[in-house]
Amino acid sequence: MDDEKLPTSSEDSKYTLEYVFGIFCLLLLLPTAILAFGEYRNIIDYFEYGGDFNDIISWILYTATIFSILFISGLKFTGNIKSNTVRVGSGIFIILLSTVNLISRISDFDEERKNLGFDDSWLEFLYWSSTHETLELVFLGIVIGFFILKR
Repeated sequence: MDDEKLPTSSEDSKYTLEYVFGIFCLLLLLPTAILAFGEYRNIIDYFEYGGDFNDIISWILYTATIFSILFISGLKFTGNIKSNTVRVGSGIFIILLSTVNLISRISDFDEERKNLGFDDSWLEFLYWSSTHETLELVFLGIVIGFFILKR
């Protein structure tokens, strides 16, 4: 009789842990919005020194990616995504957005390599922490999208 209670208790704690994690993801939207606004202000200030509209497009893409990941993950873990269609659509959306983000980052890195006069191979450029950490985060977004797809 006691053995039957253990799985139920474990499932309740698992649900509670997932729910708390989902709420945490949703709460992270506020500091993310504050940081994104600060980054936007820096981009606007950068227009005085040669910035262009592509900087704003990149900012929108990067901000939309992290907002989407946090929001959809929060909804998934709190149990608010009930429909399979919405779940699959959300996962595909995150994967596609992260893939576009990856392409944009690679383009930015190529431009950065040219601006720095870095003539070594891409592999050497990937050793820089600012490069590989950024790419790791983009790949993490793609992985999260696949986890959202999973039931």
